Amino acid sequence: MDRESVKSIEYLEILRLSRVKILREHGLALDVGGVKFVFDSKPIDNSIQLISHAHLDHVDTLSQMNVIMTNETSSILKSIGRRGNWTTIDYGIGLIILDDLKIFAESSGHVLGSAQFIIDTDGLRLVYTGDLNIYDSLVHEGAKPVDSDILIIESTYGEPSYRFPSREKIYANIVKWILKTVNSGQIPAFKVYSLGKSQEIIQLINAYLDIPVVVSQSVARISEKYREYGKPLEYLSINSIEGLEVLRHGECVYVSSFRDELPSRKKTRWAVATGWAIRYRYSSYDMAFPLSGHSDYDGLIKYVEESSPKQVYTIHGFAKEFSRHLVRRGIRASPL
Repeated sequence: MDRESVKSIEYLEILRLSRVKILREHGLALDVGGVKFVFDSKPIDNSIQLISHAHLDHVDTLSQMNVIMTNETSSILKSIGRRGNWTTIDYGIGLIILDDLKIFAESSGHVLGSAQFIIDTDGLRLVYTGDLNIYDSLVHEGAKPVDSDILIIESTYGEPSYRFPSREKIYANIVKWILKTVNSGQIPAFKVYSLGKSQEIIQLINAYLDIPVVVSQSVARISEKYREYGKPLEYLSINSIEGLEVLRHGECVYVSSFRDELPSRKKTRWAVATGWAIRYRYSSYDMAFPLSGHSDYDGLIKYVEESSPKQVYTIHGFAKEFSRHLVRRGIRASPL
């Protein structure tokens, strides 16, 4: 093929991709096939709002109407008092917006109900990953790469310095710390997100330790949704008589989304579980584990390469840095 033919093909590809237009700088808003979409950000005029999951930083500007999310995300939001006339979808089931424009959702592996959104329009496929984790955990199956023309991928840990140990190794270290703390006559406690990380810690203890788990009210509320959607978790709420009694005796693990005083004479040792622990010290905590609901750098690279996009846009976290790493690998990429 001669150079002129190659240039013509590249021009036609750029022209095809240009049918997706970025509408503004703040938040993520796109025009796809003449329809305006906003992703986990504030709506604009006549737009459809796509909510990838129920973490509060993604639903701060949640609308009452013209919103699409998974059934699980809707159920979680309603359990914490949010209401709206939302459109809900299941993984793998398409929603027709126009004759030539459809939306699908697939799991992003992040938390219960978290979604990658796939928008198909006239032969062009756009994928928005939302918060992404390709690695299996005890409570979530890792996200599967989706073939795309345009890929919008979160880049929270999009730097090579963020490479996590295997989940099995992290789990083993958490179990060892719990046993050591309990054997010393103290209560091991975790300050983690009430959605996602809490349930992973609960399931880890259920699977590998014969120790009761007591949880805060907010963690109990979300964990009940996990139970409703087929993920059995064993725990006691701090608001129950049984939970308070177990805490008083002290031979248990406590899981909460905030650090609080426990009704026990035994000393409490607090730990956090976050991907940032791979790089930063948490001096006010007794222990920090690099357990994340996001993919690390290698996981993000793997997802991009296996989805084979023509154009990548990076958002959040190390968006600029991750974009540069992709360009060095020969992938067309730009940060948003």
